[in-house]
Amino acid sequence: KFLQYLMQIRQLQLLRRQVNIGAKPPLLPVASFLPANGLHLAPAVVRQQKIFSGTTTMDKDALLSRQEETRSGDELLELLRESNEKDALDGSRLVESISLLWQHYQGLDQPGRDALTKRVLKEVLPYLSPQHIDQLDTNDLSRCYLYLRKMRIANSEPAVEAVLIRVLRLIDTALDESDVIPLTALSRLSVGINLERDFFTPLVCRNFVPQLEEHIKQCRTEEQVRLLSTCLFQLHTLVDEQLLQGFNRRVTEMLHSGDLSCETPKALLKVLHMLNIPVWSKEHTPLIRQIMLALSPCIPHLESGDLKSVCRAFLLHQEPANLTQSLKEATEKLLQEERSADALSCAVHFATPLQRDEYMETFRELIHCEEAWLEPSASGHFFRVLRALKISDLRLCNTYWSGVVRELDSCPEEQTHLRFLKHCQRYMNFNNNLGGTYRHFSVERKMSRMCMSAIEGDIAGRLPTKFARMAAFVLAYGQTQFAWKKFPNVILSKMLSMASQFDIQDCFLLSRGMQIASELRFRQHLPPLAGMQLSTMESILIGCAERHLAGNDDNPLSPSDLSMIVRTLSHRKTLKNTLVYKQALVLYKSLHCKDLNSRVVRDMAYNFNASHFFVPELLESMFGYISEQHDHITGDTVEKVLTCSYNLGYMPASPHVLHHVAEVLLRDFDQMSGLSLVQACLALCFYKSIPETLINKVFCVKFIQRIENEIQVCYSKATYPERVLNLVMQLNRTVCLDLPEVNVPWFQQNYIEAQMSKKSFGSSTFTTDVKQLLQNLLKNDNHFRCNHTTPYGYHIDFVIHFDRDRKPIPTPPAEVTMLDRITKVAILLLKLDSFCENDLTALRGPESMKMKHLEMMGYKVLQINEHDWNSKYMATKGAKEKFLKCLLQISQ
Repeated sequence: KFLQYLMQIRQLQLLRRQVNIGAKPPLLPVASFLPANGLHLAPAVVRQQKIFSGTTTMDKDALLSRQEETRSGDELLELLRESNEKDALDGSRLVESISLLWQHYQGLDQPGRDALTKRVLKEVLPYLSPQHIDQLDTNDLSRCYLYLRKMRIANSEPAVEAVLIRVLRLIDTALDESDVIPLTALSRLSVGINLERDFFTPLVCRNFVPQLEEHIKQCRTEEQVRLLSTCLFQLHTLVDEQLLQGFNRRVTEMLHSGDLSCETPKALLKVLHMLNIPVWSKEHTPLIRQIMLALSPCIPHLESGDLKSVCRAFLLHQEPANLTQSLKEATEKLLQEERSADALSCAVHFATPLQRDEYMETFRELIHCEEAWLEPSASGHFFRVLRALKISDLRLCNTYWSGVVRELDSCPEEQTHLRFLKHCQRYMNFNNNLGGTYRHFSVERKMSRMCMSAIEGDIAGRLPTKFARMAAFVLAYGQTQFAWKKFPNVILSKMLSMASQFDIQDCFLLSRGMQIASELRFRQHLPPLAGMQLSTMESILIGCAERHLAGNDDNPLSPSDLSMIVRTLSHRKTLKNTLVYKQALVLYKSLHCKDLNSRVVRDMAYNFNASHFFVPELLESMFGYISEQHDHITGDTVEKVLTCSYNLGYMPASPHVLHHVAEVLLRDFDQMSGLSLVQACLALCFYKSIPETLINKVFCVKFIQRIENEIQVCYSKATYPERVLNLVMQLNRTVCLDLPEVNVPWFQQNYIEAQMSKKSFGSSTFTTDVKQLLQNLLKNDNHFRCNHTTPYGYHIDFVIHFDRDRKPIPTPPAEVTMLDRITKVAILLLKLDSFCENDLTALRGPESMKMKHLEMMGYKVLQINEHDWNSKYMATKGAKEKFLKCLLQISQ
């Protein structure tokens, strides 16, 4: 019997790997796919009423009362034994007993639970005879199955198996007879079947879908919404767009009618949890926003688990901003009541800079506490805190990753269920944020070996999605044989064989692994063999990108998918120079951005910023989203759009949106990082829309101290401090030149002089060529100055002074603002990166601002475009000399 069961389970596991999950399966009798139990089962009917003749209604009521009065599982089990001896135990009362046992089970510690499970196996399951099972309806069968499974009773137990087969056959019969199975039963079954993943859910639960369609049509109450959300969450691999949209419409209607509100938080939380499944979360931002706003009044009163769920949803979608303050207060209170890594991981995201030290101390206490590591998903909670607090203390980082190694060694499930992959992804993100300066070689060795073991010997090594995650880590950090000169051959061969199966996410991960490998392992020297392998892998990724883009006509790519393709190709310079990269960027122009959300807007802003690709329609749609959702969008999202549009030199169609932008920045001033605020203010200065209130908040001692504190605790001290200080200088310069009326002093002269002493000006072919021609044209090297730096820190390639007769004169030794009838000419050599990638006439924002400021400082600004300078026309003899004479207006 058990051998037969194992054979059937093996067949289900094989089916699980082969069935196309996206396809909608035909309706077949589900029970036929489960192992046969050899038990006699009566023909399935919707409800059977069998009552033993020796038991009266009064006896049963008395028995139920006695069961409910029991104070422990032992008492209840003794009462069950007595009832069975008196022949007073029918199927319904047995199910009630199992429900009560589950309640007692929840109140026990782990040893107590294990002991109760053994007693249930030995003393309760024998009572579940075929006669009892036949007597139960779908509600009782589902209760019985769910609670037995939650008490860790295995599916291989004959009684559990019989209960499941019985209820699935009832569902099959109901489908044939157009009967509706109670929603409570479907909800319990969907949860129970998914426990421990013994079954391939789409195969076992395929006949649940017609029942769910009917229940969605009849959905009118909070309880129905809650149960349907549970079913859709558990059966999401079976849910198609039509079914989900039908449910979403019902929820929206009930929100508008008031049937769902802050008075029904449990139902709203269930819907929120279901909609946040990664497969479709980005597509339902408007509904998620409505639900979170409806939950807003009850956030202070939510239970611990519910509050954490809302926090994670907010962090995933980065909106609505209205919840920020209430979530901040609620998580602070939660952390006081519950000193755990989970509570801390929620609170740190809403912390102000002044709270950072307090949270750092809490993190330090918890990470050295063994009990804190025993909590569920402790390593994940610690990791979120580590990144949110931007901890650069190597001792704390080492403590965390050493704890991860201990977790990998002590928990066999990390290997068997590939749970270690989450640590691989976290380490790659963490290492990347630190610019590759942090390494924990024990983690790298341990996880590389686990990945290679699974790639070579486990079925997961044959699944493209799993393989891509494991291969990305091994590519990035090596720790394999001959890692100093090449990548493992098995990875390259499997990439070649699976190339046609990689999806967009798989390609993104592989590209990241290659990027990290090039930066960490082969920055100084790339061995020939590794170089050949990288070229082959790049060809694979290019082919995948072409395949994904080619399918856009039939199945249009979403903004998030296209953004991921662009990021995949931008990880390596060789991929950025390909035709497919240009095609992916051009495809942005055909996107329909009706369903924008904060996450998509942030991804698009990142890609446009990194690629310098200019799509006015999409930039305007992002500003339109800010204008429409300014009450809900966060300051960080606004800053990313502002910085992107400023860098690309884009001017919004309506200046009114910049008013909303300034309001958002003032509202979220305390929550944003100093770097983000400085970047946003610089962009607003470019648009001449920065309010004086914001200037006063930035240029004060308190904010400067805040910047200094951030520099002290930043992730990457090699680049972050310099970046922040340079942006502060640019903002100070811009305010002094553009807004002298606000009386902000210029306090960056020492910084500029220090930078000048460190900076060496390299000479490119472009610069040397222009300099040589100027020498020939002006006849005297004293008539022009190279690499001049103005008092406000602007670098000018060449400066020439002309007298009133347009004749060049020797340049004065010092910068002079006003010279009588003398013209100061600044010649700027504009490289290709001074313009947008796809439009060599669109000057980027920083260059435009520089030209405007130089003109305010008395210069006549002339520019020479590298693209024009190296054109075929300019290659003809004497063309460049004529161009310079015309530009400088010098006659023969």
